[in-house]
Amino acid sequence: MTEQSLLATLSGVRLHIFHPDSQSVRAFCVSLTQLGCHAQHSWPPAASLSTDTQLLLVAIDMHQQPLLTSLFISARERDIPIIALADSYNARLFPLLLQLQPNAIAARELNPFALIVQMIGTLKTVRHQQRLRAVQQARQARSERLAQAKSVLMQTFGLDESGAYRLMRSEAMNTRSSMEYTAERVITTLQK
Repeated sequence: MTEQSLLATLSGVRLHIFHPDSQSVRAFCVSLTQLGCHAQHSWPPAASLSTDTQLLLVAIDMHQQPLLTSLFISARERDIPIIALADSYNARLFPLLLQLQPNAIAARELNPFALIVQMIGTLKTVRHQQRLRAVQQARQARSERLAQAKSVLMQTFGLDESGAYRLMRSEAMNTRSSMEYTAERVITTLQK
């Protein structure tokens, strides 16, 4: 992959950085804006997020534990990836990080290059996981509809499961349609 295609991953991304204010955070937000991101910055962490937030970068501070917990729960419910920014020399943060379960962890001292690489990797991983979940859900729904159609055929015509499946497969082949389409036709036609 080229540098441009990797950076394109960040184009248009709406992110929120919860980090104590500093010149380096402000400069990083400007850099992100130049890359095409829509970056917001605030401190302390807030439990409520903008409805269009797509990525969070959150400084981990033991004094903010209740707010962090609420923020992470809210983000997880909305499937927003989180990169925790933590002081790697502070071993007391490890139990909190394990509890919060961020998608990734980076150094709290902002290294723009390393953090941009982490953001790209996290977004690509999370998007891939979301696509896999969508495929699994579609397969599950397909399987459930086929099972429902077989059940309708079994009840209507007194067939066993393999007979119902063979009947649907034969009908799908004869009409040159998919099993999913055939299952839907069976369900809508015979189930009343």
